[in-house]
Amino acid sequence: MALLGQKRPARKPTRREKEVASRDTRDVNDADSQWLTVVRLAHDGRGVAHDATGKTQFIDRALPGERVTLAIHRNHKRFDEAHVRVRDNAAENRVTPPCEYFGICGGCELQHMSLASQRTHKVHVLNEHATRNGVNLPEIQPLGEDENRYRRRARIGVRVSDAGEIQLGFRSRGNNKLVDIQTCSVLVSELADLIAPLRELINTLEAPKRLGHLELLATDDQIIVVVRQMKAVPRDAERWQAFAKTHGLVFGWRVGSEPVVMEWLAGTPDAAYSLTVGETSLHLGFSPGDFVQVNASLNQRLIDTAFEWLGDVKGLNVMDLYAGVGNLTLAVAAAGAKQVTGIEGSQGMVDQLITNARANGLDQVSARRADLSRSLPSLEGIDLLVLDPPRDGAQPLCEELARHLHAGKVNRAPMRVLYIACDPTTLMRDARLLQDAGYRVTRALMADMFVHTAHLESMLLLERAAD
Repeated sequence: MALLGQKRPARKPTRREKEVASRDTRDVNDADSQWLTVVRLAHDGRGVAHDATGKTQFIDRALPGERVTLAIHRNHKRFDEAHVRVRDNAAENRVTPPCEYFGICGGCELQHMSLASQRTHKVHVLNEHATRNGVNLPEIQPLGEDENRYRRRARIGVRVSDAGEIQLGFRSRGNNKLVDIQTCSVLVSELADLIAPLRELINTLEAPKRLGHLELLATDDQIIVVVRQMKAVPRDAERWQAFAKTHGLVFGWRVGSEPVVMEWLAGTPDAAYSLTVGETSLHLGFSPGDFVQVNASLNQRLIDTAFEWLGDVKGLNVMDLYAGVGNLTLAVAAAGAKQVTGIEGSQGMVDQLITNARANGLDQVSARRADLSRSLPSLEGIDLLVLDPPRDGAQPLCEELARHLHAGKVNRAPMRVLYIACDPTTLMRDARLLQDAGYRVTRALMADMFVHTAHLESMLLLERAAD
């Protein structure tokens, strides 16, 4: 109570507060005006240069060979984050971005690079991760499509200002601000064409502020829209139903907070996609919340490449871990594997996998649920192991495999491992474990699943010599 009625002494700002203040208030005119040459790309696609003191500068949308002056927007002890203030020359691989929102929207950060350069960069990133982990790779095969419109699913944010102005779009890079868009160059046309009509509809809603986001999904036969709704608004439900009828959509909303209730207001979802394995056409059903690859064409080519590597799988016992709804499980079975077991952490996707197997007449497929971070399945008698884990990778399983081989229990380790990954860091960590235990990487691939982004998918085939 000693300070009652007195002005409290000012509290010293925290380090985080100082950093935010520096980032948000520094004027571009305060940036160092020296000319710097961009020497390489960081893994996330930013240009890298070094100032006169040797301090590293990570520069948004700068390419190797370009001579630039910088505006620094975030200071750190060992490096700065900056953007280009003046560019003296343009790199040969610089192109005009196909999207009018490039540089504002955070979704496609590499559009200023030619497609070939994007893929060369991603191959280099994969190679660099391998070198850093001591993994010996063969020549990396790049795999990609020239099609811009590849995304068959997307989540679009909705924000309504106090004045009633509608913002509809994606988050900007580095913050939570919403970038208002009229179209999107990477969405499949069926979804991109919905953005303007959705905006018009939201402008007519009774309670647009109760919207959270929109989930758009294009399947083989349906367009599905799911709205995150904080609270049900009956008259708005009627508007959504009319909109769905006009545009031929399946529509549902996820309402409330605890619990969130899913309610389909127009149509019944029958989401599915197709795969071709040899002469066999597979039909895979899934629920709107299930994981499926967003790039249908690249998913097919990835599976085609896997079978080029594997050759004849007839008569093999195969286990597919992190199996999802059966993308690889069913493909291997359709190629003639004797017995295929899919294991997945989501019971809903396990049930869907079983349904898909039966619908496609693949009676040699079985599936079960397991937490693969804790419960590792027995691999005894398995000829081929397929791994397609989330970003965390499959470290516990790879460590277990390595222990078996170091202990001489070769019957518990398959001869071949096909590893598909969405994170090169965890992939190479796991590959090093298997390499040290006697596996050798015989094939390597970089799949450009997300064109114009720094994200890459990769696939390795690891084989061990017969004893």
